[in-house]
Amino acid sequence: MKNTLQTLLTQHIDDYRQKHGLSFDQSRAVTRLMACRTQALGGHTQMCPNGHVQGMWYNSCKHRACPQCCGLPSERWLQKIISVLLDCPHHHMIWTLPSELHGLWRFNRVLMSDLLFQAVQYTLQTFSQDKRYLGASPGVMSTLHTWGRDLSLHPHLHCLVTHGGVSTSGEWVKPKKRVLFPQEPLMMVYRGKLLALVRAALLAKEMRLPAPLQSLINLLNKLGRKDWVVHCCKRYEHGKGVANYLARYVRGGPFNNSQLVNVTDKQVTFSYQSHVSHKREILRLPVDTFISRWLEHVPQSGKALVRYCGLYSSASRDKLNQAREYHQQAPVSLPQLVSWQTYLSQWTEPRCEVCGCLLHHQEGELIRHAA
Repeated sequence: MKNTLQTLLTQHIDDYRQKHGLSFDQSRAVTRLMACRTQALGGHTQMCPNGHVQGMWYNSCKHRACPQCCGLPSERWLQKIISVLLDCPHHHMIWTLPSELHGLWRFNRVLMSDLLFQAVQYTLQTFSQDKRYLGASPGVMSTLHTWGRDLSLHPHLHCLVTHGGVSTSGEWVKPKKRVLFPQEPLMMVYRGKLLALVRAALLAKEMRLPAPLQSLINLLNKLGRKDWVVHCCKRYEHGKGVANYLARYVRGGPFNNSQLVNVTDKQVTFSYQSHVSHKREILRLPVDTFISRWLEHVPQSGKALVRYCGLYSSASRDKLNQAREYHQQAPVSLPQLVSWQTYLSQWTEPRCEVCGCLLHHQEGELIRHAA
């Protein structure tokens, strides 16, 4: 049997649950993934307009962390984003949470993710409104990632920022410099804002504490004297490339089945592309450790992994259309959802083996009742 995340969970999750327990979101994710493309979710048929049945298939779970059914959702998200992006250069910025704050993150994941988004948004607004750099409102798309490539905890935001923005008078303003904003001042403002937000939440008793309050305050003071990781990538002539990169994470989850090398009763072996060596590395973890790492990145119900501000926020559609007019683009018009036929046609056109007609999709309970 081929090793997949689904088979691994099916074999080991009961033992893991008894030892460690699962949160509501984790339990829901596990249940969905184990049912993905099984009779539990019913099925659908592929047939041509002339009634020739080509196959019956079980339905996908469509969970954001599922590696089996992320292809079509990723493509749909990407097409939606591309339909909104301005035809201008973009900047890719990465804002990392210091590892010293991982304890607070684990105990307060929802609140800490909100504070991370707020700190980055405040920092970008501060610099974009400064006439020394821009003096206008750019388009910003922020995406939360919580994992490293080895499934370790690594909360960080990827931001896609337009190289320019719309002023209060409605004119398109180009940045004063090619780099848009200076990296070190960005880091300092981001660091100060996030530390202030965390301090306020601690003093307001809004957080669960992994350590005594005074030791956490001391830690924040110490972090205020350290450099944080804020990475500004080389400017891109368009945002499509970064959006394509982010789509795999927004709708693809933290792990791909192709990474699994071997699974035994005690150990999971998987591969990943190392940021350090830039080579394919092999990692062996105890089964429980692997499951714990994967579960740590299950998305929270009702929490968006992507947030938009400036021109790319839904409230700024008029300003965005002004900017699109400047760049000789039509007003925003969201595309129709990509059909599964269109998605599959990138590799092969699904046609009837009998008469050659294009196949279509039909939902149904046929497989569930037949089982």
